[in-house]
Amino acid sequence: MSNKKRLHPVAMLLSLLRYAREAALPLIFFVFVGGGSGYEWWHVIAIGALLLFTIGNGVLGWFFYTYQVENNELRIHQGFIFRKKRFIPRERIQSIDFSEGLIQRLFSLVKVQIETAGGGGEPEVVMSALRREDAELLRSELYDKRKPLLDEEVEELENPKTFEYKLSWRELLIAASTSGGIGVVLSFVAAFASQVDDLLPDAFYKSITERVMEATLPYVLLGVAFLLLVSWIFSVLGTVLKYGGFILTRMENDLIINRGILEKRQLTIPVHRIQAIRIVEGVLRQPFGYSVLYVESGGGGGKDEQFSTILFPLIKRKKVTEVLAEILPELTIHEEYTSLPVRARRRYFFRFCIPVLLPIGVISYFVPYGAMSILLLPISALIGYLHYRDAASGVKNEVALIQFRQIGRTRVYVSRKKIQSLEIETNFFQKRRQLATFKVSILSSFAGKQFRVKDIGHSHEEELLNWYSYRSNKRKENEE
Repeated sequence: MSNKKRLHPVAMLLSLLRYAREAALPLIFFVFVGGGSGYEWWHVIAIGALLLFTIGNGVLGWFFYTYQVENNELRIHQGFIFRKKRFIPRERIQSIDFSEGLIQRLFSLVKVQIETAGGGGEPEVVMSALRREDAELLRSELYDKRKPLLDEEVEELENPKTFEYKLSWRELLIAASTSGGIGVVLSFVAAFASQVDDLLPDAFYKSITERVMEATLPYVLLGVAFLLLVSWIFSVLGTVLKYGGFILTRMENDLIINRGILEKRQLTIPVHRIQAIRIVEGVLRQPFGYSVLYVESGGGGGKDEQFSTILFPLIKRKKVTEVLAEILPELTIHEEYTSLPVRARRRYFFRFCIPVLLPIGVISYFVPYGAMSILLLPISALIGYLHYRDAASGVKNEVALIQFRQIGRTRVYVSRKKIQSLEIETNFFQKRRQLATFKVSILSSFAGKQFRVKDIGHSHEEELLNWYSYRSNKRKENEE
């Protein structure tokens, strides 16, 4: 049991900055739009009252926020007008992550984020400023063992086995250059442009439109290339800042990830909560034999990582087996799988070619030189063939392998005991050709995840069902 504790006083400053950021747009609107006919004395009073309220809210919020660990649960009391108590059992806690922003680093503090099972896409508890020793103590109390240890377990804890892998600067630059984050940067630019749209004069848009219309095709292409280059540079810079200093460590029964340059983060993933390993070979990385390792667990991921956690940002495909054997020996990966039967190939061609027929017809009819859009058909056929070629599934011992292609090729390894459900579905068209869809569901993030392979053969379907079925596995255990 621990005594009630408060956050570091710097939390008041962080709260003030957060409220100021949230109130920035309304305040700008009030100053520049609301005061168009001149300012009066009550404008100054209103702004002053808003500032006083923000400061007071930060101070009182810090004073009334306390936390403690008691009876195997984290207890949080907060609020000064409406008091709120939150009791989080230790069993529900999936991950406890540390991060250090610029302000935290100035005062040698950390931000603590606690994610729980079913907590949603955001951390359930965020403590913006704690001393590192207090944060480490909190994590040790919440991750403490619930049962007495045997002598050999105590000896193992006194001499923990530790494996450590670092991402070199060369690998970091390769990962940043091939990350595909350029789309995110372009989306941000488009969103920003939509927000400032009303602030720019119409003459500006008219001028830009006239220049684009007067420019020749080479100049337009040059402008597009320049925009893509700048977006790529910002994408590389963002990846370097996010994953610089990446270190993956196995310590006892936890995987610990340290990364970040401007904002340093430390993520802790308990090994027993890992549901699956996902290996992704992107379009730009696959030709060079590189891939990204994700871990699917009950917490720790963000939206930019599809609610997964990147276990290693860049690794040679041929080294994956060796690295996982050291860092995660509990999950033995294998290369045994069954590809799709030849009779499934036609379905993949149809699946990707038929949706482009209507756009090709419309473009060919209404757009000059639109007949060139017929080139989309062989491109779609090629994409369909790649999806067919890379789709596969297999089982060996206690581990299932699911392989498929979205944009890049993805390979998922999941232990049988971590599978929430295994389904085999057959629609009318698949039944005619003795095909089926293989689905595996796991408990990951806040909504779970599902992986599937379409159009597996009928004989392979029986193999997968027998491997997962309770009676079959029970019989094997009795025979052993």
